[in-house]
Amino acid sequence: MSLFIETIRIIDGKAFNIDLHNQRLNSTRLHFFGKIDEINIDNIIDPSPYKELTKCRIIYNKEIVSIEYIPYQVRPVSSLRLVKDNTIEYSWKTTNRETINRLFASRQKYDDILIVKNDLITDTSICNVAFSDGNRWETPESPLLKGIQRECLLKQSTIHEARISTDDISKYKHISLFNAMIGFGEIILPITSINI
Repeated sequence: MSLFIETIRIIDGKAFNIDLHNQRLNSTRLHFFGKIDEINIDNIIDPSPYKELTKCRIIYNKEIVSIEYIPYQVRPVSSLRLVKDNTIEYSWKTTNRETINRLFASRQKYDDILIVKNDLITDTSICNVAFSDGNRWETPESPLLKGIQRECLLKQSTIHEARISTDDISKYKHISLFNAMIGFGEIILPITSINI
């Protein structure tokens, strides 16, 4: 069985969205390993020394395997290539990214991929996405992974779920890429940056 990952944003000595990370870590452990003693991430990490943007990467199975702190720089993305895979599964955040890596390798001259499953938009290789028509931000209702930042933005009603097919892309003006490390609004591209 694969190992699982939590990726936590740290900046100015503060870790973000710990409650949501705790929830996912413990629900994943419960699902795969049955009865567990809950782990509180606050008790196992120390964000205080890290002032610059840092990725805290927790690898775990039933127990914590490793914790590492890595300086983080957002990889520039200015173009996306649509790639289709109707069998891809990544509903649990695991270390096994073989299929995603294979699709990413097919991006050609583009910076990243936008994965399509059964004609519906899902995610990029590392980010959830949202599309704007100029009035409202909509995120695919069937992402590969229901990321922590996505859940937070949905709770705040900053983004709204929608069924987004490849045919729907042209009705939008912009696409935003975000994840636990990349805040909403940090990467916003014109819809023309997607190679359809």
